[in-house]
Amino acid sequence: MKIYNNINVNNIYDMYKSANANALKSKANKIDKVEISDNASKISKSFAEYDKLREEKVQDIKAKVDSGNYNIKCDDIAESIIKGAIFDKKV
Repeated sequence: MKIYNNINVNNIYDMYKSANANALKSKANKIDKVEISDNASKISKSFAEYDKLREEKVQDIKAKVDSGNYNIKCDDIAESIIKGAIFDKKV
């Protein structure tokens, strides 16, 4: 197929080039942005506080176990086992 030096073909090609150049400019001006909602920030802070409290509890129990002062009631253990078994059945 031959394309002769036609004015319409050249005009279409020029429009295509300018449209691509404009598209590239608009893409270059766009910046990706991430915004975290207030609720997500609150949840993140809550997890951080929970981790801190949990670590304190673990260290306290560890110190009691090491010193031999950690005592658990057998009733509490049995109750936890039963609650876990009931919960597992519901799930």
